[in-house]
Amino acid sequence: MATQSPLNVYSTFSRTCYSLEGANVRSGIRTNIGTFSDSVQEHLRTSGYSQKQLADALSLHPKVLSRKLNGSGNARLTYLEIQRVIMTLANWHAITTLEEALHLLELAEVEPTIFSDNEWRTPPLNTLATKRAQPNPLSDPGLSTRPLQHNLRAQTTRLIGREWAVERLRQLLGCEEVRLVTLVGTGGSGKTRLAIYIANELVGTFAQGVWFVALAGLSNPAQVPMSIMQILNIQSMPGLSPLQSLITCLKNRQLLLVLDNFEQVIEATPVLDELLAEVPGLKVLVTSRMGLHLYGEREFRVPTLDVPDLHVTLESTELSHYGAIQLFVERSQAVLPHFALTNENAATIAQICARLDGLPLALELAAAWVRVLPPTLLLERISQARLPVLTKGARNLPGRQQTLRDTITWSYDLLSSAEQTWFNRLGIFTGGWSLEATEAMMQGIAADQEGTTFSKSPLDMLEQLLNNSLILQLPGADRQARFTMLETLREYAQERLIAQGEYERLRDWHACYYLREAEAAEIGMRGPQQLVWLARLKMDRDNFRAAMEWSLQRARDGVKISTFSGQEMFERSKEVAGSRILSSEREPGDGLLAAELCLRLASAFRPYWEWQGYLTEARNWLGAALAVPFDSGAEETVRAARAKALSETSRLACLENDQPRAVELAEKSIALWKQLDDPNGIATALLHRAWAAYAMSEYEAAKCLCWEGMQHISRTDDTWLRAQLLFYLGAAAGFTGDYEQMRSFYTQSRELFEQVGDKSAVADVLKDQGAMSLLES
Repeated sequence: MATQSPLNVYSTFSRTCYSLEGANVRSGIRTNIGTFSDSVQEHLRTSGYSQKQLADALSLHPKVLSRKLNGSGNARLTYLEIQRVIMTLANWHAITTLEEALHLLELAEVEPTIFSDNEWRTPPLNTLATKRAQPNPLSDPGLSTRPLQHNLRAQTTRLIGREWAVERLRQLLGCEEVRLVTLVGTGGSGKTRLAIYIANELVGTFAQGVWFVALAGLSNPAQVPMSIMQILNIQSMPGLSPLQSLITCLKNRQLLLVLDNFEQVIEATPVLDELLAEVPGLKVLVTSRMGLHLYGEREFRVPTLDVPDLHVTLESTELSHYGAIQLFVERSQAVLPHFALTNENAATIAQICARLDGLPLALELAAAWVRVLPPTLLLERISQARLPVLTKGARNLPGRQQTLRDTITWSYDLLSSAEQTWFNRLGIFTGGWSLEATEAMMQGIAADQEGTTFSKSPLDMLEQLLNNSLILQLPGADRQARFTMLETLREYAQERLIAQGEYERLRDWHACYYLREAEAAEIGMRGPQQLVWLARLKMDRDNFRAAMEWSLQRARDGVKISTFSGQEMFERSKEVAGSRILSSEREPGDGLLAAELCLRLASAFRPYWEWQGYLTEARNWLGAALAVPFDSGAEETVRAARAKALSETSRLACLENDQPRAVELAEKSIALWKQLDDPNGIATALLHRAWAAYAMSEYEAAKCLCWEGMQHISRTDDTWLRAQLLFYLGAAAGFTGDYEQMRSFYTQSRELFEQVGDKSAVADVLKDQGAMSLLES
């Protein structure tokens, strides 16, 4: 089969099912819209991915992909995009069989020949299983009278939100070559519940039955064979070890073993490997918080239940389709029968489910409070702290699932002390983090604590935490390896940090790190890497907000931010900000006044907010930073940070058409910069003052301000700022009728912007120059 193309394997199927029939519409494909889109969505949802992540992988804006999938207007998927959708789904294991891939191509109304034979034979397409699931022996009348053999308990609640997971696992366990499937996921994600459901579905498929073996109570891996023997009622044979006895008895048997909580005895993987090698009729379904890493293992990650996007307003009928909402409502009705999802409480329930990450155990524990707490009060308590609320587990659940804290502790205790320490530290990030940030944290701690060495690299540490399902890797980020942590786990990690006395120190480091990132991005967005920097800022926007909140809190307390490696941070800031004031001498241990940090952070992030159209958020952050008490006799660095924040806020006021305030702020900034004799700062504030004059049609005043700015930057080499001043000199010249000077200024400005690689600014110059040329006619 390895030398055959899948096209040959399914040739008859393909000839029957696929035809283009006018599918090529200009450059796009006319897909069978509803079914293709729905099928892609279902594959994404059941594998834990989102349409936004698919859009990122295809390098499309999420709205563009949505229009293409839904056939809005003339939007169509191209052949190349359909290829990339199929290959991405295969790479993510969102589709696992060739039949699924061919079915998607059928729905898209394109033939399998859209892929070459070589593409079918290479990853990721060659990883798709080529065998169909085996027929269910229960359909054989000869088996209908045989008593079913199993030890599975009947379930008292229905399985919610796992329809496609069930179908996928059915297919996997039905494939002859798949003999070991491991359900991997965070504690409380519902691995055991899903495994038992699948096992019940397969009772009767195996001649010698389906058997559930609980391993949670074991502490010694050597006890695993005996535990299986006890469940199967197998006696030890004289002269043979328990494993040999087990192999001897199962040699010609056909059965499915469900081994639950294998992470407790992970060192027993050789036992499992030998069992599978010696008993060809055996299949094993494992639940574990980490993969077994055995050859032939099919790892199936059990995601949390899908939750709605809180940025989109949905009616209760639409919300009821989300698994997390369904589970919360059903469990709430178990304690309060008249509880219902309504348009009035829908938004609150959606927020509860989102704040609990769609984690099934967390949702069940939260729902237990509905009898005494209405959803609004429950949300309020969960927003303050999740873990103290999630404590009312059912009495017939294992002790580790009575509270969410106990469930997390169960996983946490399996880590080494070094892994525990780094899990705690990673809880300092909000909304995810990059490999680069992890490396920077390790380097900072090593520099701060002389003689400190780490037994594992950042990548090794992240891999271990991933294996233990305590962090997740974010898909779709091609330029950066990114990771995240469920909010419930993050809260647990931060509790541990506080107990260890590391919390404040790490929050300080976090704020300094993201100041460095913001100031690097501020300069980067003026060059050819604008889109790269915008994407980085967008991915880390929650971290920037957290850094702002922390630095504001510290600034109001009048304290200094401690740094792990102060000198490195200040030197980098000097490099990217280009301001004289940032070059002032400091010792690495001096720290940084929080008032300075929050002003610099808000100022550096202002261009991003403007690009994204988040002017209100920008105004709020800059306003809060400027509201921190200020002493006119403060250090030069603080005065410089304030001068820049005033200048950036002037720019915002101008954009919001509040010109009087823009003038007031710019003039305050100019005065401060002149006290500090900083030419770049003065020129930038003059530019912002000129913007306000320009907006008020005071073109002569705008020209004078820009000329003054040009005189100041003659002492510097800031090409980008010079280009900005020339741009507005050109605009002012045009409005005052000096068209020859206008063309000269615009040309000089465009050439300088091209020199630094600011394509957006080049486009602005060309656009304005074209519009201004109409004034000459």
